[in-house]
Amino acid sequence: MMRAVLLLLLSTLVAGAAPLAPAKVIASVAKGLVQVEFHLRFDKGDAPHGILDQDPRSTGPRFNTLADIIAEERPLETCGYLVGADRVVAMDPCIHPRFIESIVVRQGDVTTTAKVEAHFRDQWALVLTLDAPLKGAVPLRFAPKGSEPPVGIVTYFRQDGQLTRVMLPFGGQFLETPDGRGHRITENQGIAVAADGRALGLVMNHRSDPNHGWKGDPLRWSRFTSAEFAAKLAELERHTKESLFRVRLSFRSPKSTPASQNAGRFRGRGGDDGEDDTSTERDALGVLLPGGRIAVLAALKPNVTARLERITVFRGKPEGEPAKFVASLRDLGVLVAEIDVAGSKPFEADATHPADLLGRLLLRADVDLQGETRTAYFHLARIAGVRVGTRLEAYPELSDTEVKDAFLFTPEGRLHAMPIIRRDRNPGREGGGQSRLLTTARQLFAAVQALPGTADPANVPVAEADENRLAWLGVEMQPLSRELARANNVSDQTRDGQSGGLITFVHADSPAARAGIKPGMVLLRLRSPLQPIPIEVQLEEDFARAQGFPWERLDEIRDQFFERIPTPWPPVETSFTRALTDLGFGSRFTAEFIDEGRLVTKEFTVEPGPSHYEAAPRYKSESLGITVRELTYDVRRYLQRPAGEPGVVVSRIEPGGRASVGGVKPFELVTHVNEQPVMSVADFEKLTAGNIELKLTIKRMSKGRIVTIKALAGEKRD
Repeated sequence: MMRAVLLLLLSTLVAGAAPLAPAKVIASVAKGLVQVEFHLRFDKGDAPHGILDQDPRSTGPRFNTLADIIAEERPLETCGYLVGADRVVAMDPCIHPRFIESIVVRQGDVTTTAKVEAHFRDQWALVLTLDAPLKGAVPLRFAPKGSEPPVGIVTYFRQDGQLTRVMLPFGGQFLETPDGRGHRITENQGIAVAADGRALGLVMNHRSDPNHGWKGDPLRWSRFTSAEFAAKLAELERHTKESLFRVRLSFRSPKSTPASQNAGRFRGRGGDDGEDDTSTERDALGVLLPGGRIAVLAALKPNVTARLERITVFRGKPEGEPAKFVASLRDLGVLVAEIDVAGSKPFEADATHPADLLGRLLLRADVDLQGETRTAYFHLARIAGVRVGTRLEAYPELSDTEVKDAFLFTPEGRLHAMPIIRRDRNPGREGGGQSRLLTTARQLFAAVQALPGTADPANVPVAEADENRLAWLGVEMQPLSRELARANNVSDQTRDGQSGGLITFVHADSPAARAGIKPGMVLLRLRSPLQPIPIEVQLEEDFARAQGFPWERLDEIRDQFFERIPTPWPPVETSFTRALTDLGFGSRFTAEFIDEGRLVTKEFTVEPGPSHYEAAPRYKSESLGITVRELTYDVRRYLQRPAGEPGVVVSRIEPGGRASVGGVKPFELVTHVNEQPVMSVADFEKLTAGNIELKLTIKRMSKGRIVTIKALAGEKRD
């Protein structure tokens, strides 16, 4: 009883004592402050990445990357806290050991080297073991845990070129999460001190426990020793070899024509993930999910997925094993496939909200593919912040920018986040575009489990004959100008002619014709339940074709330049038809028109259009050096040629070939072979096969002629 009274009296006297001046508070812990220097290096040509420890009040040099620090020939500096004769607690820079040349700890002019002993699990810090004691340094002594509140944080940073000790007020914002947990936001790491200068504990996270769980000796915190952590990484490496593997996507070669090259300016030459749209093979990472499904991290565009022929998974067998296409996710750059996974260990999703993992230790696998070569490095990571993205989804953020290959796992091995491209469902909007984000596993797993509701119906493999199919409304349009917009009283609806299309022609028996659309109306925009932002009609003036095709000068062009000649007829694929196609066949949408000053809305279903020039059946005669295509609606309209009249269109002439020597030119019609009518490419193939001499009836617009060519037998379809 007497002991309790004395303790109460002592605590009253201490509480009533005048607080020490800041200089005296700093002096009471100054000998426990040390400087930690991480000397960095490049490895295998790779620049280091990790934490750029920069105090917000520091006036030292600012760096964008750790490579900048190496270029400046300086170490990465941070404050350390001597907690034992040979123990230092410091910020965890989250740098892979392969990038660390050495660790030096100094106090003044006295230095020693150190090595990592342990990483704290719930505090953004590590423990260093000194190779030799620091002469003159005094370990910090922490007061027993109690109710006494801290009044300040003592640390140091570079100020005006000097390492300056500083005392900052303890405090900051107080946050309460929806489940009632509170957090104190602290701007700086450092020693939490009482008014009398006693060290109460170390604050190493920006979110500190309001119940003061950080108080007392930090060596009592939960941690993984270097050996324990290495074992965790080894287990993760084994798991990822089995369940995070290379997947090869094999495609048909794209059908390239002048029209497709012109249309390419609307969709770009690269895929959503920066890969070439024209490649026939692509390697991507596959993530093994429960239920025998694989999430292939490849953001393919619909026109690329349309050519997909095979999916091969490589996870041990050199020849690989086949997988079956299931779907492309609508919102995420992920292709879902199925495979026999008997005996395999799929990843489990960590459902923890990223905000609840701020500053906590996570396992990190940097897995990259360079062709068929898979490289992987394993170390640690800590979430530095959380951004709010589409539909208020939470995306964890690291302090470094190198996240394109980063997979995050909990210490128990559950998958928390991975790099996935977020698809832009409104690709035409200003400032839009694809972005690669650390996407939580719970978001990916939920999307896969919700299939087919989360699938993109327009992003699927199709037969070769349907590869270039396009949706159509059945109208031809010209872009508005300021003058046309004002003449049609649609300036307020089209930003004075910057959007909208004036309908100049409506094809018979088309969706537009059935809906009563007629020339002279203005199409403003499309609205789809799949896209929150309306699709504004954006057309580009085709200045090259506006000048007219130089039919009369076609004979002057050398055959080596034929490939550079654009088609006389405009391409069917435009930004408008591409956007319509990407909605997916069978999808519903609303179109808004202006008709004689009135706003008119029509409901439509996305329908595939008739075969067009790019998608037309074709035949290549190797011996003649000629490729022909069947006449399609767009070519017949340009040539004003009714259906039922014979003819196939010349789409390619091989330089130096027999057809070129005979004088056949691109985009002319072959109507007869040896006076027999040619109604299809099959007719052309049959009529030209096995004949020594051929007489081709050629038509160039309204002019006709006969071309005689000596041919060889043995023709074949390409």
